[in-house]
Amino acid sequence: MRKLRRLIKKLIRFFPIALTKNEYYDRLTKKVLQSICSPESICIDAGAHSGKILRMMIDASPNAMHYAFEPIPDYFTYLKKAYKNFAKVYCIALSNKTETTTFNIVLSNMAYSGLQRRVLNKKQEDILIFVETDLLDNIIPKEEKITLLKIDVEGAELLVLQGAEKTIQQSKPIILFEFGKEGASIYDYDSIKMFAYITETLHYEIFTLKDWLKKQSPLSADQFADYYQNGKEYFFLAAPR
Repeated sequence: MRKLRRLIKKLIRFFPIALTKNEYYDRLTKKVLQSICSPESICIDAGAHSGKILRMMIDASPNAMHYAFEPIPDYFTYLKKAYKNFAKVYCIALSNKTETTTFNIVLSNMAYSGLQRRVLNKKQEDILIFVETDLLDNIIPKEEKITLLKIDVEGAELLVLQGAEKTIQQSKPIILFEFGKEGASIYDYDSIKMFAYITETLHYEIFTLKDWLKKQSPLSADQFADYYQNGKEYFFLAAPR
């Protein structure tokens, strides 16, 4: 079943229109990268998983050494081997604190793995492993200029942002981040806290990817909250105000 799922995902990429919401976001992400990256632009992939977005970063900026973070051992091993000449890969779960803690791997759907367990269905297969967490600010050199930061960590996005505050203020990168009610709620925050942190602490504005590419206005707090509640959008772009 997993092999069939992977095959279907590969085939979806070749359709002229996006057949899934994730593929829709992937195609918009590629356009964002193409619009802001030079061959030397450095990007960060927090929650690199199997490396699809990391591959896009490398294609957009082939002369740069990127950063990728993936705590699932099998994915980390693959990424480190496949992209050793293009990215520094860390077997770390980015967060707002440094510690050794448990990490839930959802064997029946690896994309839902994270620091906190998400209850998906009764047939869910998962295991716990121990991982190291760290702040992005502790890893990225101060002199490094970051062009884009992508965060997809199944609900822990705010924690990653809090641990990357100095890096963000230093480089002012474009930030792509997943944000949905099911993920964020298990980390005890919501759209109000996320919107306030991004707009008031980081001094960024939030867009849908499509709106940013079309140079439309940023989202208001109410619009962002509405997407949080109805789930019609769950991947966003933040840009310096």
